[in-house]
Amino acid sequence: MNPELISQIASAVVVAWGSFAAIRAARATTRTLLLSNLLVAAAMLLLVRLISDFGGWNSWFLYVWLLSLGGYVIAVYLAATAWPNLPWRAANDRTRQSEITNLSISSVLTLAASGALVVPGLLLS
Repeated sequence: MNPELISQIASAVVVAWGSFAAIRAARATTRTLLLSNLLVAAAMLLLVRLISDFGGWNSWFLYVWLLSLGGYVIAVYLAATAWPNLPWRAANDRTRQSEITNLSISSVLTLAASGALVVPGLLLS
């Protein structure tokens, strides 16, 4: 097995997992948790797009990518239908702190990983 194939298989697993996580995000109990879950799923999709070798338009990975994008579209629809019925924050203080911490950590890790992948590419080109 060559390194490109291993990279594509790993990327396909991450993209499919992100799509599944995005669909599950609609089960969140608050809007903050919903946004946090969608942010993590979107980060998976975008980071894989930045680092993965697609192999051209005739590669199998393109079809996995398109199916996963369909999962993300379904997730956005489910999130939009669940949004009006969700409160912004949880009623319990402990749960509220957990949600805000989860959202903050997700945001910081997404920005850090994106910066770590994008900035060196910009400097090298």
